[in-house]
Amino acid sequence: MLSQLNLRFHKKLIGALKARAGAENVSVNALAERFLDDGLKTDAPGDGYFQLISDPEATVRQLYRHIVLGQTFGTAPISRDELRFLLTYAREAFLCGRGRLATLPALSTLLDITRDLLAWQVEHDRPVDAHYLRGIFRLTGENWIEEFDAFRGELRPVVDQMYAEHLLRPLESDCFKLADMPDDQLAEIFTLPRLKAIFPLVLRGLNWTDEKAAALAQELRPLIPAVMETIEAGTLRLEIRVDGQHPDQRPGAWYDTPKMHLIVTGQEFVVPVGWAVFTELLGLFSLYARFPEALAHGHHGERVMFSPPGHVMADGFFGLDGLRIFLPEEGFKTLVRELSTQCAEGTLAEALTGLRCLYGDL
Repeated sequence: MLSQLNLRFHKKLIGALKARAGAENVSVNALAERFLDDGLKTDAPGDGYFQLISDPEATVRQLYRHIVLGQTFGTAPISRDELRFLLTYAREAFLCGRGRLATLPALSTLLDITRDLLAWQVEHDRPVDAHYLRGIFRLTGENWIEEFDAFRGELRPVVDQMYAEHLLRPLESDCFKLADMPDDQLAEIFTLPRLKAIFPLVLRGLNWTDEKAAALAQELRPLIPAVMETIEAGTLRLEIRVDGQHPDQRPGAWYDTPKMHLIVTGQEFVVPVGWAVFTELLGLFSLYARFPEALAHGHHGERVMFSPPGHVMADGFFGLDGLRIFLPEEGFKTLVRELSTQCAEGTLAEALTGLRCLYGDL
């Protein structure tokens, strides 16, 4: 290990140092040490971002307070380094796992942000990374905004996670230089509702664990309602239970860490399901309920698969890891409809939104 660092400076710089040292009546070494020390105390471009990624758990706590809990009074707005952190890990979310699907609602916010950044560049005659944007979105560059809108209009409603990652590369890269944009314009584009919508992606991109989610909840104590719902379809019963806070709970009462439990019960089996499997199942069924033609052949994901009635056989079936559950056509349709509907409205939807911002989701 070297105990001493040898540096070589240009002859003109050495001369300038000697002249300055003579004028101040100090040694050249002392003067050089002072200049280096002062320079290293000044943040270089990008230092803020590297500090954020060096302690992602602290960064998540800080962003959770601001974005999810809305604790913005007396705090600085989201910085450009924090925006870079959010966009980087939102894209990273689509690189985690395999076989997951995204919907336009899942990508819509990020594509809206991409459009707004591009529109600002065009309106203010700023340089556009034409080569990159043409390669990602297949634009010609004759009319950027109209062509981008046409691309989005032709985008399939169900998008593979790897293609979704491809579409987010301009946001994560230096294609749009946020440093060139005024603060008020950034605030109009990166609104709190938009940032809250992409926050679950950030957690997934960080490979957020249940232990980290529980620690975050215990420290910040978000108010996520306790819910119990039961869905029945034929001989199948799904019991969804969210541990959380009851509406009549007194202030200062014991805080239950928010957590989701799903119990799938059939005629001859009972299977408990955790958050990761539940969210993938809900995502697939919600997609199929909205776009049945796009998933007419079913899908085999990371932990969940399904095949609709009439594709492989008359019955429909879905799989949770190694278990396969078969339902007649009417029962399968009832399950898809009830699960996607009940999880999208009321107190259960509110609770699931809170859980997504604690545990992450695609």
